[in-house]
Amino acid sequence: MITDSRLDLYNPSTMASFPAKLALLFLVSVLLGVVCVAQRSANLLQNPDGSGGMTSWRPYGEANAERLSNGNICFVVRNGGHFDQDVELPPQSDGKYVLLIGHGASERINSDSSITGLPYLYSYMMEKGRADRKEIRSYLQGQQLLGRSAFRDEWVKMWGIFKVPEGTTTIRFFLNQAERSGDPHNGSLARFDNLGLYLFATKDEAEAFAFQYQ
Repeated sequence: MITDSRLDLYNPSTMASFPAKLALLFLVSVLLGVVCVAQRSANLLQNPDGSGGMTSWRPYGEANAERLSNGNICFVVRNGGHFDQDVELPPQSDGKYVLLIGHGASERINSDSSITGLPYLYSYMMEKGRADRKEIRSYLQGQQLLGRSAFRDEWVKMWGIFKVPEGTTTIRFFLNQAERSGDPHNGSLARFDNLGLYLFATKDEAEAFAFQYQ
C-alpha cells in the first residue's frame, strides 16, 4: 500500500477537490482585497483629473487646464505658476497616514540635472480656526513628490506618505513647478494628471496602494 502523502496528489478523489480549493482560495483573496480597500478613503480631492477644467482648484500665475492632442485634459503650469486646493479631512483622521499622489510631465529636461521646470506636489497640514493663527501643523515635501522625468514629456509617478498630526483639519494640496536658485524658468510647462489624496490606517497600506497606482 502506498502511504507517501506526496502521491496522494494523484488520487482521483484528491484531484476532484482541487477546483473547490482553488475557488476557496480565490474567494479569500477577493475578501482580503475588499478589506484592504475598505481601510482607505475615497479620493478626497475634487476634480483630480482636470475633467472639470479648473473647478475646485485655485490658479496662481500661469496656471490652466489644457486639452492634449489625444483629448486628455490635464493641469498645466508655466513660469512658476501653481494650483492649490483645500481638502477637509474626515473626523478621527489623527494618527492616520495620508498619501499624496499623481502623475507629472515636463517639457524641460536639464542636462545638468537642475530641477527647474519639473512638476512637483507639495502640501500643508493645517488646523484651521486657531486663535493664534498658527494654522500650519506640518509641511509635506521630499520623498518622491518631485517628478524627475528621464526625457521630455514623459509621465512619471509622484507620491509621498505622511502621518496626520493631532488637530489637523485640512490639507492644502499644491501643484508646483520647481526652480533651482540661479536657474530661472524659461516658459516651459509642467503637466499634472490623475491626482489623489487618500487616507489609510497604516503606512504599509498606503505604500501598497502607491506601488500599484496607475
